[in-house]
Amino acid sequence: MWAVTHITAVPWAFLVVAGVIGMYLPGYLAMSKRVVNPGAAYGMIAHLSRSIALAAGPICYLAYMALQVGLYGMIGPFVSGRVTDWTGLHVTTLQVQLIAWLIVLISGLTRIKVTGWFVALLMLAEVALVVVFDAFLIPHPYQGHPQFGTLDPTHLLGGTGGGAATTMCIAFLAYVGIESGVVMASETRNRARATVRATTTAMIIITGLYSVTTWAISQAAGDDNVVHRAQTETQQFLFNLARPYVGPVVIDVANALFGTSVLIALITFALISNRYLFAGGRERVWVPRRIGQPSVRNGVPAAAALVQAVIALVVILIWYLAGWDPVVTLFYYFGTGGGFTVMLLFALTSLSVFVFFRRRRRAGEHDTESVAVRAVLPLVAFVLLSAMVVLSVINYDMMLGVPADDPLRWIIPGIPFTLLVVLSVAGIVLRRVRPGTWMRIGLGEHADLAAAPTEGALA
Repeated sequence: MWAVTHITAVPWAFLVVAGVIGMYLPGYLAMSKRVVNPGAAYGMIAHLSRSIALAAGPICYLAYMALQVGLYGMIGPFVSGRVTDWTGLHVTTLQVQLIAWLIVLISGLTRIKVTGWFVALLMLAEVALVVVFDAFLIPHPYQGHPQFGTLDPTHLLGGTGGGAATTMCIAFLAYVGIESGVVMASETRNRARATVRATTTAMIIITGLYSVTTWAISQAAGDDNVVHRAQTETQQFLFNLARPYVGPVVIDVANALFGTSVLIALITFALISNRYLFAGGRERVWVPRRIGQPSVRNGVPAAAALVQAVIALVVILIWYLAGWDPVVTLFYYFGTGGGFTVMLLFALTSLSVFVFFRRRRRAGEHDTESVAVRAVLPLVAFVLLSAMVVLSVINYDMMLGVPADDPLRWIIPGIPFTLLVVLSVAGIVLRRVRPGTWMRIGLGEHADLAAAPTEGALA
């Protein structure tokens, strides 16, 4: 954010985005208690419109696959460079990517409880290390003078044109995955309580850690230096600031944990994308039924994990054989595209929550949630998230770091919108020609109980 937008008030960007997502989550969590589907957003959007949900299912899968596959573009060059520096061995980007791919595949075929413990231990180590860095940086301000410029909210409006909008849209990427508790809910004991607790805890930790750490960085680097140093030192910026206080051994550990943090994200996004494909397979609407059958041995969506692994491997090999820059063309392009698509899905889900509870109210259902949770917050979240979607499209060239006339600035955000229109129209057609299939959209594990009018007559 500092390097691209020149905005210094980055801590405020996280707080503003946290406020928007904080309006989104209560209704989302409330609806998740009544709509249990591993394809969380997809199942919820089906209560807005089954035809739109027919588009939302593939779009959800595309978004998380893009996020997951894009991270191979980051983990390969970073880890191979660190291993070569530490050991003197020539480790290639492709070798690291294939090892990471294998770990992700194994995680997808393993019970979520085991994978969860593995991810949790790595994440706790990362969070602890960042807290240690903050503890050393905050008491050592630049040239001995406390730095509070990044805490001035008016600075959020500075920088380049569209900088404030771009800063908040990039900050949104830090929260992608906050919704995954609902995706995993069907595999969790005490799912209602566990999902709310996990999501709330994640929200607090993400907001606190990012906002405090970005201020700690500016405190040590100096308000007037953060943009330049972020542009020149990139991923090593935080590590370089902490090096005088923690020593080279801790910095090496920090670099290793940066690699594992990318691995955690790879595993998480792969698990989410697996569940969306698994949900589609249960309904036999946009993927074959076999993909919706869990493993007999441990109940995980093994077929979906294998499909995801094949797609990821194909992308990795295409990028290797083509010789494209993995960081720019794989990590940035796929990552921003996936994050933007999730933002669009958040907006649609917010509207779905509002419509869902409104219909229940009209049907005489009396929900325990307040009118704020059922109606006000989802509607406000829909408006704000929609505004963020529009601002992202307008400033997409800045997020990609490409010229304003580069066609990629329209192509990448245009993909989910095109799919949304085309597949929604296909959903309308499906309703007429195969109403039984259309009725299964969004039902997940209850798809077989759907009313099934004769499909052959109109086919």
